[in-house]
Amino acid sequence: VKDDVRQRQDLYSLLYVPHPFIIPGGRFREFYYWDSYWILKGLLFSEMTDTAKGIIRNLAYMVENHGFVPNGGRVYYLLRSQPPLLSPMVYEYYLATGDLDFVQEVLPLLEKEYRFWLSQRSQSWFDESSEEKFQFFQYRVKMKTPRPESYREDMELVKDIQKQADKELLWSNVASAAETGWDFSTRWFAQSGPGMHDMKTIRTWSIVPVDLNAFMCINARILGALSEITGDFKKVIYYQSKYEQAKVAMKKLMWNETDGIWYDYDLETKHHSNTYYVSNALPLYAKCYDDEDDVTPHRVYEYLKREGVLNFTSGLPTSLAMGSEQQWDKENAWPPMIHMVIEGFRTTGDPLLMKAAEKMATKWLTVTYKSFIRTHSMFEKYNVSAMLEECAAGGGGEYEVQTGFGWTNGVILDLLDKYGDKMNSGALPKGLFSTLSFLWCFIYLWRGL
Repeated sequence: VKDDVRQRQDLYSLLYVPHPFIIPGGRFREFYYWDSYWILKGLLFSEMTDTAKGIIRNLAYMVENHGFVPNGGRVYYLLRSQPPLLSPMVYEYYLATGDLDFVQEVLPLLEKEYRFWLSQRSQSWFDESSEEKFQFFQYRVKMKTPRPESYREDMELVKDIQKQADKELLWSNVASAAETGWDFSTRWFAQSGPGMHDMKTIRTWSIVPVDLNAFMCINARILGALSEITGDFKKVIYYQSKYEQAKVAMKKLMWNETDGIWYDYDLETKHHSNTYYVSNALPLYAKCYDDEDDVTPHRVYEYLKREGVLNFTSGLPTSLAMGSEQQWDKENAWPPMIHMVIEGFRTTGDPLLMKAAEKMATKWLTVTYKSFIRTHSMFEKYNVSAMLEECAAGGGGEYEVQTGFGWTNGVILDLLDKYGDKMNSGALPKGLFSTLSFLWCFIYLWRGL
């Protein structure tokens, strides 16, 4: 970003950052927070460590100057964040480079971001059965106006609402849903009644999301690990305690023993959502369950089988709300979700679950590769119901499906790193198979963003 933006920020919508960055692609021409995690994975695989370091520095610059990482690199995103993945980014970078000096440089800012989520996005929950108090996290943005980037849509949404306070509450719930990264999904709407799955019933403030609490769990674990690396053992104890508390809260508030899965918790009904969303499985990725628990990962796998979501042609659906027109629903599969579910199973060390992860990974690699050969594009999301000979692009939502695409390419590169040797000639079109050429095809695409 040119220095004139820094000197005269009031003249620009673009936020100044000091280092180059990679955009997701398409209509997304600025950095986006949680996209950056998977972009970083691809950069590290491609040995583009300087670029990766610069992206982390940009996000840390946001924390230093704004107290948190905004949704994206525009001034109108300064009222909300996105799923907090900066600490995992630093940890991934450290594992790839061993750059201890950099960890020491940015660790205070990682802690500052963690405190933002503690102070601005957490609440306490009292468990009457054990008479214990637990902390949980929500996406909870306060807005008095429509989102600037979607002003027309948000005004249309409240056209039948008379009271200003009710309009502001609805806009706050909409902005909070945008902060989730899942904008939009039936996950945030009424789940029953005449307004079921209607955007006008959006109630993000009432939902305690499984995935956000899993991300905060992994943040505590990683901050403890980074504190140990830098020799600050008092903080190791503090963050280990936070990690253990997060695991207990996850189990108490979100684990459903009957179904063998974690669910979003509804603060109004005081019940689990009891609805399939791919986010239900993410605590497995975050390791937000007891270390010695070998049963839970298998129960999660059985839940996915029981819901039938492992049977789709081209990946895991985000939800089973097939009548929804929202993009984080219906037959859409999103690369970050696919990646986290795969990693959740792979890192258990259990042979059966590792084999399941391999099957999901090689299927995803095959689907995206064949789609790329046909369309010469990588998409931000894919249609899980599409046959392999069809265009696999996803759909729905407020805009047309975008190409590029930062997190898609990052996921592909990371999966190739782990499963490239598992691909075989039967999985790809005759005459096109070569793991090496497959690999370099994506690296070329990546570097051309």
